Amino acid sequence: MPCTLCSPVISYFHINANRCKLDALLWGKIALFMALKTKGFVNNRQLHRHFTEHGTDFSASNAQEYEQFADDFLGGFKPPGCLECSRNKGDIVRYDPATQAYGIIDRQSVIRSFYKPVPCSSLPAPVRAATRQSGRCHGHANNTAYFHWSCRRW
Repeated sequence: MPCTLCSPVISYFHINANRCKLDALLWGKIALFMALKTKGFVNNRQLHRHFTEHGTDFSASNAQEYEQFADDFLGGFKPPGCLECSRNKGDIVRYDPATQAYGIIDRQSVIRSFYKPVPCSSLPAPVRAATRQSGRCHGHANNTAYFHWSCRRW
């Protein structure tokens, strides 16, 4: 599968986890080309809180794996079809309709959140009210509408 980011002067590349991570040999010098990475969550307490709440959304086996998934999603190249916006206070919000992944990174490249949003309307009536009250679902028609609403915050 060719990488659309590859220059003809790059000697070789490989695809890793559906993202271009290029190990390049350029004019006899080694050059590494990869996406900028985030600073992770603000602290371990926040990382573990988010992992506890959302780690199962991504089948993460531990907090470090969850943080790596968030880092790849928010700090890596924007996947094709992924929606992205900038909020007035500098946050970057990403939502991938293909995977349902949703994340926010602040202007200092600190991960604020990473999860798969759930429209309350998609839940069975008996659990809908309790799930909404706990903040585990949103009141928008779908996740794309939720993303657009979220972009207008702050």
